[in-house]
Amino acid sequence: MHLSGGVGLGGVLEPLGARPVIVEDGAFLGSRCVVVEGVLVEEEAVLGAGTVLTASTPIIDVTTEREVVHKGRVPARSVVVPGTRPRSFPAGDYALPCALIIGQRTASTDRKTSLNEVLRAFALAV
Repeated sequence: MHLSGGVGLGGVLEPLGARPVIVEDGAFLGSRCVVVEGVLVEEEAVLGAGTVLTASTPIIDVTTEREVVHKGRVPARSVVVPGTRPRSFPAGDYALPCALIIGQRTASTDRKTSLNEVLRAFALAV
């Protein structure tokens, strides 16, 4: 897994009694991502910079004609970016945060996220 600068991962049991945050092998978390409240990031998923995931954050697959909403789990090899959804309240309409699955990891994505592996393979300091 690769954690870019400023990534925040929730505590082992935060909130009390929650399952731990799990980030599986090969996942890539971009700069300033936050993953808390027992969210599961499955194998080789990619979170774009600034993506914030909690147990209640809608993770919406927008790659087909009909959206599919996940909560608490990023499917394997998904490419996820921050997004917003409109919601109406008595005081007006507001954009609430969500995450958007915009595709699946490809060879091109692998090339963009492979720098960490190269540095480790050749024991290069940065």
